[in-house]
Amino acid sequence: MQKVSGRLLELVDRLDTLGSGPSLVELANAVKGVNLTLADVQDFVRTNPRSYQRTSVVLRDRYELLVMTWLPGQSSVPHDHAGSICAVQVLQGTAMEGCYHVAADGYVDLQYETAVHSGEVTAGQDGGVHAVRNPSDATQSLVSVHVYSPPLKNFRQFAARPASVEPESRLVHKHTPTFVVVGGGFSGSMAAAQIIQRASQAEVRIKVVLIERRGAVGEGLAYGTQDPAHLLNVAAGRMSAWPERPDDFVQWVRRRKGDVLPTDFLPRQWYGEYVRESLLQTARTAGPWVELDVIFDEVRRVARHPTSGWMVHLTRETSVRADGVVLAIGHRPPSDPPGLRWAGLRTRFIADPWRPFALTVVGPEDPVVILGSGLTAIDAVLSLCHKPKRAPITLVSRHGLLPQAHTSTPVKPTDLKAMVSGLLDSAGSVAAHELMRAVRQKIREAAQDGGDWRSVVDGLRPHTAPLWEAMPTAERRLFLARMRPFWEVHRHRMALKVAEQFQSLLDAGDVRLVAGRLESVQTQDDGLWLVLRELPSRRLIEAHAAWVINCTGPVPSNSVESNPVIGSLLVDGWLRPDELELGIETTPDCRAIAADGSDVADLFVVGTLRKPAIWESTAVPELRSQAAVVGERIVDSLVGQQHAVAVI
Repeated sequence: MQKVSGRLLELVDRLDTLGSGPSLVELANAVKGVNLTLADVQDFVRTNPRSYQRTSVVLRDRYELLVMTWLPGQSSVPHDHAGSICAVQVLQGTAMEGCYHVAADGYVDLQYETAVHSGEVTAGQDGGVHAVRNPSDATQSLVSVHVYSPPLKNFRQFAARPASVEPESRLVHKHTPTFVVVGGGFSGSMAAAQIIQRASQAEVRIKVVLIERRGAVGEGLAYGTQDPAHLLNVAAGRMSAWPERPDDFVQWVRRRKGDVLPTDFLPRQWYGEYVRESLLQTARTAGPWVELDVIFDEVRRVARHPTSGWMVHLTRETSVRADGVVLAIGHRPPSDPPGLRWAGLRTRFIADPWRPFALTVVGPEDPVVILGSGLTAIDAVLSLCHKPKRAPITLVSRHGLLPQAHTSTPVKPTDLKAMVSGLLDSAGSVAAHELMRAVRQKIREAAQDGGDWRSVVDGLRPHTAPLWEAMPTAERRLFLARMRPFWEVHRHRMALKVAEQFQSLLDAGDVRLVAGRLESVQTQDDGLWLVLRELPSRRLIEAHAAWVINCTGPVPSNSVESNPVIGSLLVDGWLRPDELELGIETTPDCRAIAADGSDVADLFVVGTLRKPAIWESTAVPELRSQAAVVGERIVDSLVGQQHAVAVI
């Protein structure tokens, strides 16, 4: 076996540190960071006149590293990657990567090719069916380095259509502008609905393809719960999915569920049904020139088509050609607080409480430790206590804060225009501590007048985007580190009924709250033994539990790179993450900003990924406005194109 040395050994060392599940971007960055040259892999360059040569450099359980050599005219068979991530660097020559469409008769047809030149790195995760070739007229061998994680196994090879076999249909169809919406939660469903409604009104021909990895649209993570105890934390009268129809949700509920008041806090399950029906009813009543196609699959790669638009590659279904893409990807997976502090098997760690049936394994006699004390933790407690629970539940969070409750009667938001104007005009930028000082002063004034602090917090909502925009990065970082937990518990409140239920559990001693952090977990025969460090005393507390449930939720450290769709666009430079790792950078009208700082006209972003620009990008009022903006921009662009064609 050839010895690995020099920069190639440096690449192996970097790959070894990535752990068991590296992201697409981490893998690509490891390859880019070493900056290999042909000389570094020369001992592994071997030609084979019968086929391109795959030479193994390193094979681990987590990844494999190969050098491939291609004589002019040699090509791989069209294939997929069976779930493996792949990063490729070309060290000599130009690789032509072909993308294929799986036809109904079983052959695959070449759709397009892109060139990867010497020194360039490309990466993909289940990027559809593809092949790599060294052109027949090339003057030298093609040499490339490939990293697969996990090692490439059980991949499928496909048969390219022979020149003698014609496609099933020779009909040429007029192209219909197609826009793909990635993600079918609230943001994606309403972005699709807005596009359809506006295209129908403008009589613009369009096809909207909504791709959702779960089995239902409209729900997403927030509204997919089946537990009737999980209520919306905003009153029904403020939850319309349509900016121009403020009472739409209330009217929908009255037609289907019975009489309700705008001040009622309703089951989240109902809201998922409402969003889904809003989309589908909009599609049903649209003109015949508008089409909606829902695909239940996972997008693994979005790649720029060489001529225009995008190719959207899926895990199972055929790739989709798109004139534009809307990224409506919601919350990323929860963080992993135990990490390396967990010793032994993790079979009693519930990493995601929203996974179907995740909490049904917990018995009434099982003591539970819940990591986190926010709204997700409250929901988990209510689910666990739906039936009488005879074992304690312990909530552990760093600050020991619980979400505040709504009042029994709505409060009128305070007019904070003068305060905000003063902050914005004072020095051209806003300091986090000055903002919090001003808010606390307004709360004191409200209390002196017999008012409520909630009116001040609600009055700040229309101004959060300009205030956030005016904060320098250092001030934003300070806000996230020191003030965010206190803002969150006052901004995102519990329905009063939920708060009363939870308080009764606290009063009865069935639930307790510990301000502290997890130090260690040891798996033993009789369950789990945990060591908690109480804060601020730093006293160590031992606890026994049958289960640990992670309710910490997404945090800034959850890199957007963990999503393969985002990862593919980051590697190719079509997206730019913010330095605080909140999401990705966007323009005011929801367009993506590329790595070079330019606007990407046909790539839109809605939802939580827009936090870097406006901070508040998770609640319905903000999300429905973003969906409306995206619908308007897309349809206006198509109207403009039709007008240009008519003039010509």
